[in-house]
Amino acid sequence: MRRFPLRISGSAVAVIRRLAAVAAFLTVVLIVAGGVVTNTDSGLACPDWPTCFGSAMPRMVGNVAVEHTHRLIATAVGLCTVALVVLTLRRALQGRLAFALAGFCALILGASFWAGRVKHVSDHLPLTAVALVALGYGGCAWVIARARETDGKLAAAALTMVLFQGLLGGLTVLYRLPTLVLVMHLGTSMVFLSLAVVLALRLADVSDRTPAPRGVLWLTAAAVYAQILLGATVRHTGAGLVCVDLPYCRGEIWPTGVHPMIHLHMAHRALAFVVLALACWSSLRLLRSSSGLVRALAWAAPALVLAQIALGILTITTFKGLVPVTLHLLVAALLLSDCVALLALTRRAPALDPASAALGAAA
Repeated sequence: MRRFPLRISGSAVAVIRRLAAVAAFLTVVLIVAGGVVTNTDSGLACPDWPTCFGSAMPRMVGNVAVEHTHRLIATAVGLCTVALVVLTLRRALQGRLAFALAGFCALILGASFWAGRVKHVSDHLPLTAVALVALGYGGCAWVIARARETDGKLAAAALTMVLFQGLLGGLTVLYRLPTLVLVMHLGTSMVFLSLAVVLALRLADVSDRTPAPRGVLWLTAAAVYAQILLGATVRHTGAGLVCVDLPYCRGEIWPTGVHPMIHLHMAHRALAFVVLALACWSSLRLLRSSSGLVRALAWAAPALVLAQIALGILTITTFKGLVPVTLHLLVAALLLSDCVALLALTRRAPALDPASAALGAAA
């Protein structure tokens, strides 16, 4: 098998690492901005997409300013990710692959913008544009498969996620805020955030990964992600205030014979305590053998879950006040980032042979 020499310089790695960190930070800002858009009912302030009232820079007043600022931040995230992919693939001597990816991305954007314009004017989605978008995503998948290094695969996947997130953002406007698309929009942004965090930490100067119980860490991260999706569903179906008495719901621990939205609300409450238990369990197991950043992140996980529960309570008691609802979303993003960072900074603990296990138990 032919091996390709990689030109890896410390400065190139540092630039890529900083770009990944900036992308992660901007994504958190974007998620919070998206929360503000929802919480201020600004999602349809711009009736068209990708332009706003036919302009790339409309008059920034009222809800239009809120919605279009969200779009501008998303554009900044996309440009940052493009630079990240180009540098990562060039470092692996795959500059031509970066050009190919740029072509596929241009195809996706061009076809999406054309489809958005036609849908806004005629309420008809051209099938040719849909086929071209699908072709573009197929090309992105090919690039991910062809990338030699894991970092290149992660960067290409992150750019694909950014494009998909932007496409979902356009669909929310063109189809008047459908719940499924809104939930997918947030879920995709969280996946991109996770990819950016992993990429930044992979390039960090970490001499060795801490041995850790990876199974419980994966389970905790999955539970946090599921809770985020469930919370988005509660939010976009209007189930956030179907129960306003705490700690009960309509005078019961879990009411029966009620509307399904009440069960949805209660499931979100219940899963919060499952996430708390998992976060405490995984953190306690990590604290026994970790130090430095891993130890700090292990302490942070249960604290973030407790803060999230407190903000959830404030969301109800303030009847979805803008500040607690927005902070609720911010802490969710930070909690997922914490879980992903712990996975990136740890490795599977070596299995003990029966003799060693018996000696450990005797000691």
